[in-house]
Parts: sequence; structure tokens; C-alpha cells
Amino acid sequence: MTEPTEKEEQTGSLTQTMTSDRQFWIMNSGGWAGLSLVTYFSLTLPYNQFELSYLAHNIAQSLVGLLLTLPLRRCFKRVWSWPVAQRFTLAVIATTFFSMLWALLRLLLFMLMTQEQDLWSDYGGWLFPSIFVFFTWAALYHGIKYYQLLQQQREAMLVLESQQRQRALQLVRAKAEVKEAELQLLRYQLNPHFLFNTLNSVAALVSSERAEDAQVMLSRLADFLRFSLEAGKDVLIPLSKESSALAQYLMIEQVRFSDRMTLDVNIPASLETMLVPNMLLQPLAENAIKYAIAPSESGGTIRISAKLRDSRLMLSVEDSGSEQMHNSIDHAELIESGMGMGLRNTRDRLRNLFGKDFDLLVDHSPLGGLCYTVAIPATESIREDSL
Repeated sequence: MTEPTEKEEQTGSLTQTMTSDRQFWIMNSGGWAGLSLVTYFSLTLPYNQFELSYLAHNIAQSLVGLLLTLPLRRCFKRVWSWPVAQRFTLAVIATTFFSMLWALLRLLLFMLMTQEQDLWSDYGGWLFPSIFVFFTWAALYHGIKYYQLLQQQREAMLVLESQQRQRALQLVRAKAEVKEAELQLLRYQLNPHFLFNTLNSVAALVSSERAEDAQVMLSRLADFLRFSLEAGKDVLIPLSKESSALAQYLMIEQVRFSDRMTLDVNIPASLETMLVPNMLLQPLAENAIKYAIAPSESGGTIRISAKLRDSRLMLSVEDSGSEQMHNSIDHAELIESGMGMGLRNTRDRLRNLFGKDFDLLVDHSPLGGLCYTVAIPATESIREDSL
């Protein structure tokens, strides 16, 4: 949202002033016209003063009163920024002065227009209603003025609040776009890494004259990349899709390792609708293959499992380890060996998605190698057949 220019602010101030002046003239004219009617029904009719001169005086005194309120209003506006006590004192003095002046002019006009004379002794009787009328006018003026200021402040607060909300929304959107870009960048770092390893495997198969296995691996690689591109639109996908992507990846690696790799997948059907980050399990399985299956002459086992515990989805990728791991007695060295680039990227993606509400642990597996465990909040996706 762009800030208003100085010209726009001046235009808005001028428009507001014109609106205020129009409201003043409407209300002020209506008030004095109403006073004429009240005077007519309360004084003219009861005293049977039906002559045209009395009616003309009734109208004339209201017009004079209206004209006197103009300099009184200007006086109030000039001292509006003064301290309250000083402004109140001046308002009382000015209102009293114009009350006395109106009473004097009313009485003078009455004697001139009705031919009644020697009424100056009744000035006190004319002054009291004049004071009442002008102090009432002054009270209404200040009351309306304060009400308008209150409304303006309220509107200004609403505008400011709206601007703050829009800025906050823009900031949230910007942060979301940055986070989305970071997530995509981290995910795209995985695919080239996997692609590089797979193409090396294809080259190794071709060198060892295993052309048929190389062809199968390339075909499955194409299927996996197609799935990755289609699923890449969503940051979170159902566990069923994630396990399907992992199955395609592992089938590629099975071509590479032939009968040296055994798979054990244990994902209950009841958890297939749980939402998980896209391409979450693939880098964990890749680490297991890189640090356990590939170095082992006899191959090994990879176990994929999922379970629900305390409203958290627990995903585990375990391996049976390699001879190097079995001979290691240093637990820290064993854990550190599993901290590859894929695992670091996975941790960064989880941090971007869930803040601190996740766990990524690497520990010993009963199979003999490492166990990679991810714990995230359990969130269930909506089935399409339930819509």
C-alpha cells in the first residue's frame, strides 16, 4: 500500500473542511429556524400578537442570532488548540458577550418594528433567554465538535489498523514465499544428488556388460523422476504417495545391487492418509544404502516402518549395517557416519516446515546398523472419496 502524497492529504483536508462547513450551515440554520417556530408558538400566539410586525421581528431576531454565531464560531475555532481551562474561560466570556449583544439587538429591533417604546427596563427579561439560547448553542457546538473528532480518530485508527493488517499479511506472504523457495531449493538438491548416483550406477552396469539391467534402471529412473515432478507441486503429501515414490527409488537401487539388498516395508494402511513432507524418506533410504548396503560385500536389509505414538507420526528407516560399522566400537563415529548431505537437507526441510516441532534421530538399529527416525505432528489428509 502506497502512502498518500502531500497533494492528496491537502485535497482530503479541504474536502473534510467543506463537509464540516456544510454540516454547520445546515444544522445552524435548522436550529435558528426551529427557535423561530418555538418563539411563535410560545410567545406570539399566547399574547395574540398576530400583526405582521411581530412575525417579522420573530424572523429577524433569529437571523441576527444566526449571524452572531458566525464570529462566535470563528472565535471557538481560533482557540481550539488552547489548554482546556483557558479555552473554557474564553468560551464563557465570548458566549456571554454575544448573548448580551443579541439581547440588545433583539430589544432594539422589537421597538423599531412594533412601535413599542420605553422597554429598556425589560432588558433583563430579554437577556435571560438570550443567555440560555447562546450557551445551549455553545454546548451543542462543542459537543458536536468533540463527537466529530472522536469519529475522525476512530476512522483514523481503523485505517491504521487496516494498513497494519495489510502490512502484516504482506509480511506473512513474503515469509511464506521465502520458506517455500527454501523448501524447494532443499528438495531440488536431493534430486541431482540421487540422479548423479543413479547415472554412475548405470555407467557401471554398462561397463560390466549388464545392458539389460541398465535399461531397466533407466526406465525406472524415468518413472521416478516423472513422479517427483508431479508430486513436487505439494509440500505435504499423503504417506501412501511418499511410500510409492520410495518404492520406485528402491526398485532402482535393487537393480543396482541385485540380490544383495533385502527390503522390509511395514507401513500400516491406517496411516497412509497421514501427511508427510514430499521426498522425505528417499534421502534417508539413500543414506542407508550409501553407508550400509554399498560397502557391505554381503549386502544387507533395509526396513521402512511407520507408527503413531502420542499424536506424532514416527517414520523409521533402518539398515543392517556394514562390516565397517560392525567393527566400530565408537558410537559417536557410528552416528557421524550417517550424517550425509541428504540427512542435513532433510533436517533443514523439517525445520522450515515444523519449526522446533519435529525430531530427526540417528541411533543403533536392532538390524545391526543405523536407524533414522523422523517424528512429526500427525496430520491426516482428506480422502477424495469423502468429499
